[in-house]
Amino acid sequence: MKVKKLQHKGYEEFLNAKKRGIKINQYFGQWQYIFSEKKNKISLVKLFHPFREQWFWEIYCLEGDLFEDVEIFITKKKAEIRIKEILGVEK
Repeated sequence: MKVKKLQHKGYEEFLNAKKRGIKINQYFGQWQYIFSEKKNKISLVKLFHPFREQWFWEIYCLEGDLFEDVEIFITKKKAEIRIKEILGVEK
């Protein structure tokens, strides 16, 4: 399994707005992780839920027919365990 770490585009927009003096709330964590195995890819991002006022981790399938919609986790570790299960990688 390969893991690629990228700066999240939503976080980049937050920084650009902040540099221009625009006050917006931060809803995206800084990093997006792309987990890949064979021809399958899953994205992992940290997001802020404004109504619950808490951060959470979200996974979604970028390539392959692995699962529908998104799955949400309280911790990054739990999300990574699920990603490994979906991709068929040993824990």
